[in-house]
Amino acid sequence: MKDNKRVKKERKWWDKLAPNYDRHVEKNWKIYPSLLDKICEDIETGSTVLDVATGTGSVALKIARRVKQVYAVDISASMVKEAEKKMHEKEIGNVKFSVQDAYSLPFDDGTFDTVVCKNALHNMVKPTKALSEIKRVLKPGGRLIATITGIGESRRFKLMMTIYRFFTAFPAFHKLNLEEAADMIEKSGFTVVKREIIKHPEDTLPLIYIVAERRSNEPYS
Repeated sequence: MKDNKRVKKERKWWDKLAPNYDRHVEKNWKIYPSLLDKICEDIETGSTVLDVATGTGSVALKIARRVKQVYAVDISASMVKEAEKKMHEKEIGNVKFSVQDAYSLPFDDGTFDTVVCKNALHNMVKPTKALSEIKRVLKPGGRLIATITGIGESRRFKLMMTIYRFFTAFPAFHKLNLEEAADMIEKSGFTVVKREIIKHPEDTLPLIYIVAERRSNEPYS
């Protein structure tokens, strides 16, 4: 029952934001075009990719022509609708969008070469549950590419986001810095192979960028 309430609450929030999400991103995150290029560079050509918390599909549609198949999921039906609209406009045929909960992914163990999770883990009440599912659906040695808003990189960022959340109820549950984010991912069964802070000069908050590999000896359950 509690999890059903969580899902309903999260869907309500992101459904409301969906129609204006792209404009929100363009206004507040000048880093995004280069971020999408960076993600593409870290994905092998011809691979099968899962995009968790796809939003309006920016990553899924960007990497589609580079990979074999993309599955893209989001908890918000409105976000998925916006993503599918863009997919049809771009005439892209190898992306499958669906409404799913990151805590319970509908894919078999070891399905994907790469999983991308862009700017979402800090917005989840229990990001380790999502990381557990991501680990499960990755092949041994498969790659996780995660970006996380670096709220914990300074006291000023923490205070700013605390005030912002108070007035807007924005779901930023975790104020992580680079080392804390990398540690969380390592403890979830991954080996971090790349970690860095990226930021456009015009952006207020930095992004944490992490590439990690699923440890081959980790169990699927």
